[in-house]
Amino acid sequence: MDERNKDLPLIVSEIVIEMHEMKEGIQEMRDDMRGMKSAIEQMASLMLKQQQHTNHMFHSLMEENRKNTEFMVAAFREEAQATRQRLDDHEGRISTLETR
Repeated sequence: MDERNKDLPLIVSEIVIEMHEMKEGIQEMRDDMRGMKSAIEQMASLMLKQQQHTNHMFHSLMEENRKNTEFMVAAFREEAQATRQRLDDHEGRISTLETR
């Protein structure tokens, strides 16, 4: 073998070993990425469920708020009508007294 090429088999074998190690490293990275992807998908699913629950709770609170507001408006309206009736009665009495 030529003096310049005597180390060639050693160099080629080292390159092949490094390429094999790189291939294993790449495969490990792919496996890790799959695991991360799965974890991210699970987290996204959980976050979506949490957001849906939060939206449901928000809509429930808004509906209860609407019902409470309607109830309060109806109660104030009834009280205002009763007060208006008492004022009308007092005005009627005052008018009667003034005409006497």
